[in-house]
Amino acid sequence: MRNRPGTAYDTEPVRRTFLRGPVSLFVLAAILAVAPGCAKKPTMVLRHAEVSGMQLGFPPQLGVVMTAVVDVTNPNGYDVAIRAVRGTIVFNERYTLPIDFRPGGEGVWLAADSTTRVRVPTTVPVDLALTLVREAYTSPTVPFRIYGHADVTATRTFKVEKDDYSVDERGALSRQQIEASIPATLFGSGR
Repeated sequence: MRNRPGTAYDTEPVRRTFLRGPVSLFVLAAILAVAPGCAKKPTMVLRHAEVSGMQLGFPPQLGVVMTAVVDVTNPNGYDVAIRAVRGTIVFNERYTLPIDFRPGGEGVWLAADSTTRVRVPTTVPVDLALTLVREAYTSPTVPFRIYGHADVTATRTFKVEKDDYSVDERGALSRQQIEASIPATLFGSGR
């Protein structure tokens, strides 16, 4: 039974007030969904690479499990999570290696306005590692380029997801980093 406006049983003003909260929340969520498109791109600095073991595979193959330790600075005013990175790393502009990094769970959270150390494991075939060591003797560094796509989540509260965020970064490994990785892998101890 519907009552006239202004009577003691009128529920219309309460209903309008109740709807303002969800509408405001929807508008806020829409703004946050657009905000990651305007986000500042995090910067990455390769600190070092270390070998954490060897990997045997089938068909018979031997790989060096190299962990790149990267400092990632999130210049945004909100936390961002890296859920996955897929792409290719190119060493010396000619040797390619696929990358498929999936940290699991909600990903690796990068705190707002700060730097987070991220460890990214990659299996490098031993023949490629030895080739890079040989080429490193003629140059103090081995340049690399990582390109592909990342899946990221913005803000811990609303968890706004963006897939296929373009990644294209360049860097260099020092000859010492590469040389230190080979003996530890092949002979079980570092130099």
